[in-house]
Amino acid sequence: MSRDFPDWINPDKAAAARREFSGTMPLSRMPRLSGLIEGIEQGSINFRLSFARDEQNQVRIDVKVEGRVPMRCQRTLAIFEQIVSGRSVVAVVSSEDEVASLPDDYEPVLCPDQRLELAALVEEEVLLSLPLVPVDPDTSQVGQPERLADTHRPFEVLAELRKNRNQD
Repeated sequence: MSRDFPDWINPDKAAAARREFSGTMPLSRMPRLSGLIEGIEQGSINFRLSFARDEQNQVRIDVKVEGRVPMRCQRTLAIFEQIVSGRSVVAVVSSEDEVASLPDDYEPVLCPDQRLELAALVEEEVLLSLPLVPVDPDTSQVGQPERLADTHRPFEVLAELRKNRNQD
């Protein structure tokens, strides 16, 4: 993991300073992904976290993640690289009562002690970016019936004979 950022941060101070953190985080730092992806010990995710305050003086974090994760295709059961790309706006709240006053496009994150783990934000965005049912896009035709070309029709000759017989 690139260490251009701390593990924990005070979101109020980061928003006041308009801090931005970016880097690469290994998948192994995201334990909630372990049952969803194959080979969690390999791979990493690129991320960017931008802290600011909005018009209502609410701490807001722009979260962006990009990368590829190994997943098992549910159609072929083969492992493939799933593209992960996610972006969301997170609002830091100190109690559940504050959630109702947030704009609809904000995702709340509860932080009562003013201590926020950056890796957890990245992990959450990756989880939200993963498909419910992973399917390799290269196998979109698997399981579809093949178009049959001209099929052999053994009784076609009999139909012709019958047709000719009726004409006589």
